[in-house]
Amino acid sequence: MEIFRAEKICVVEDNSTRTCRVCGKKMKLVRAVVDAESGGITHMFECACGKRLWDD
Repeated sequence: MEIFRAEKICVVEDNSTRTCRVCGKKMKLVRAVVDAESGGITHMFECACGKRLWDD
């Protein structure tokens, strides 16, 4: 049984306008994860100050 499998299937362009709640700078998209069963996408953003945000 295969529990976890990670495979890079594409590169996602960062066109987000998210800003950091701590310092106010633009956050960078660092990951986009697709749930194979539901088709849902979770985005992970990171700021230069170290703050991270998950959005799904």
